Amino acid sequence: MNNYIVVLGSNLPSEFGNSAETLKKCVDEIKHNAGIESLMESNWYISSSFLDKREPKYINVGVRFSTDLNPRELIKFTSGLENKYGRKRNKRWESRTCDIDILLCDQQILPSRDHFVKWLKLDFSDQIKLVPNELIIPHPRLQERTFFLKPLNDLLPHWIHPFLKLKAKEMLDSLPLNEIENIRVLNVKNI
Repeated sequence: MNNYIVVLGSNLPSEFGNSAETLKKCVDEIKHNAGIESLMESNWYISSSFLDKREPKYINVGVRFSTDLNPRELIKFTSGLENKYGRKRNKRWESRTCDIDILLCDQQILPSRDHFVKWLKLDFSDQIKLVPNELIIPHPRLQERTFFLKPLNDLLPHWIHPFLKLKAKEMLDSLPLNEIENIRVLNVKNI
């Protein structure tokens, strides 16, 4: 069994409802997949876009689960869900109805340590332009993004990054205070 944490995000409505309603349906579909076991859900969060504060706010939720799917099989599954829930891919980091990022799979580094390091050290100007042509695990921006680290800390605060050798909690605590203050828990009980 492989153990994963994925983070779902949305800042646009879809045919399934507003961002929270869309993500709730997507999480429910993951929960009810026969190949998914031991599903745990993080708190739900709302935050401004890290690129442009004028964009609609993002809703994010993390999910921890086990499955026999390998990472390449899982990304096919999650990409199918993104498409089903209205994801359009026109430009990098644009607003979206459904985005699913695979943050980690146990302590694996994929596709290789060298490839991971290349993307980890990519300049911001290149991050905006370049899109990896294969899955990179752990997510190379994991340690920089509050909307990844908050759900990760809800689900697995003592997880240690296999390359950076930092606990999830240490990575979160190292972020600037204004980024931590930009995100807050969202009550989605009534969805």
